[in-house]
Amino acid sequence: MKKEFRVACLCALWCDSCVEYRPGFEALAREFPQAEFVWLDTEDDAEEVGDLEVENFPTIQVKRGEEVLFYGVMLPKHEHLSRLLKELIRREKSL
Repeated sequence: MKKEFRVACLCALWCDSCVEYRPGFEALAREFPQAEFVWLDTEDDAEEVGDLEVENFPTIQVKRGEEVLFYGVMLPKHEHLSRLLKELIRREKSL
């Protein structure tokens, strides 16, 4: 199955909020099979993070192809990300 979206969580291993957020983020990957979920550590994956500004954790980026649909800090509550993804999928289907 081709993934329609790419959901990246930019975090840091030393961040307690990120460590607590990760299992739920990975659970969302199972809930949304149409999306590729990636975990990017801002230090270990610095090359892939590139020039992205990360002001706080977790920072979420959702892309469709090269188009950025969302980029920003999100409260570490999985229901917020779930709601965002449901809305993006709904919009995609209505196009």
